[in-house]
Amino acid sequence: MAGQKQQTTCPILGGAVHNALGNLRYSLLSDFHPHGAMVKAYGIYNEANGAPKRHVIIVDKQGVVRFRQEYAPGTLPNPTDILAELDKIK
Repeated sequence: MAGQKQQTTCPILGGAVHNALGNLRYSLLSDFHPHGAMVKAYGIYNEANGAPKRHVIIVDKQGVVRFRQEYAPGTLPNPTDILAELDKIK
């Protein structure tokens, strides 16, 4: 993946995934205020520790969730798998 550029219009949620994909220039979907509102709406907020569970969620331009995967704490998603999912909705 290093040195490769990927073209898509999908915003990416989460800095770890963004960095793993090679510091692509995408908008980041964040959840600053009110704290947890967006991740609660997606059902991925962990009330026990006050943070979201690690997920990759791909939403198409029509607002339809096209891919959703939860990852164990400390596990990074495979960038190749994410890019393959993005390719499916081009």
